[in-house]
Amino acid sequence: MKKTLIALAVAALPVAAVADVTLFGDIKGGVEYSKVSGVDNTITNINDFDSSFGIKGHEHLGNGISTIWQVQQTVSLDSKSKDNDRFGNKETFIGLETPYGTLRAGNVSNQFNSDMDTLNKWTASDGSTAKLGSTFGRTSRRHTAVRYDTPVIAGFSGNVLYAPGDNKRYDQVREDTKNPGILGDLCDRGGVDCAAGVINDLTRHRAAIAAGLNYANAGFFVKYGYEREDNKTGPDTGVYQAHRIEGGYDANNLFVGLGYQFTKDEWEKGSRFQEAALTVAYTFGNITPKLSYATGWKDYDYDQIIVGVDYALSKRTTASLAGAYYKEKVGDEKEKVTTVNVGLRHLF
Repeated sequence: MKKTLIALAVAALPVAAVADVTLFGDIKGGVEYSKVSGVDNTITNINDFDSSFGIKGHEHLGNGISTIWQVQQTVSLDSKSKDNDRFGNKETFIGLETPYGTLRAGNVSNQFNSDMDTLNKWTASDGSTAKLGSTFGRTSRRHTAVRYDTPVIAGFSGNVLYAPGDNKRYDQVREDTKNPGILGDLCDRGGVDCAAGVINDLTRHRAAIAAGLNYANAGFFVKYGYEREDNKTGPDTGVYQAHRIEGGYDANNLFVGLGYQFTKDEWEKGSRFQEAALTVAYTFGNITPKLSYATGWKDYDYDQIIVGVDYALSKRTTASLAGAYYKEKVGDEKEKVTTVNVGLRHLF
């Protein structure tokens, strides 16, 4: 009887009240084994493979314009994952969708993180060598920013993102300058701005801009991404820049993708990283064998190969098996890592 009453109550709601909200996400996890050269012991964990859930919705305002919003949150299957200290720590925004493009503000991704994850076909734990995101894809970032995406015109689309540096200034304190109280001594320091009741300590600005250009036609695709961030890790690290280009074919059960990436001043001033990656996958029936190879040179010398297979248990549930070998040389330090994982992924 109670179930019937609930069903009738939901059915009585206006259609618009429930039709524009969608629950989405994925639960991914498995067993992961790794062995580092020169270390006697091995590590075997039951790991989360970057699970998340979210809600999103829209409201039609007329004339082809809609309000859009989304809240997305990381969830963890294991107890050792880092704590998620706030809700909405993944793609979370509010914006407008129009015939002239889409404008969003909030915790939004750059081009690398939103449009250029195509070569990483792997599910593994955060930082694992069994996925490209730990090496070739590490430039993917999410910012408190505003982002504009163009509509798709003849296969072309683009986007720009801007994150103001003040969003990085966590030591910003507001106080009445006429009665500064215990923070008044800060106003006497050289280089400290107390204008308009705002006391900013000497933290460096880290404004970021990013842009992307994409083209797709008949299964073929080409993508370019750029990001610049001032004083990424401190006043002496220079101006961080990243460039990445990807191209390939994704149709008729075949995926072939090739990418090149260049970054400067990422870890320290004067550093230059150059990397390339290749991924091939082919689906026949429920089975998808995959292979990825990535290599880096210049100041970050590494080689990484991942082989594996996915088996589709249904349209939403997939089992996976992967093995990876990774070796790197940074200065005089060398390291080799072997990783094997077995996982299960469910989309909802």
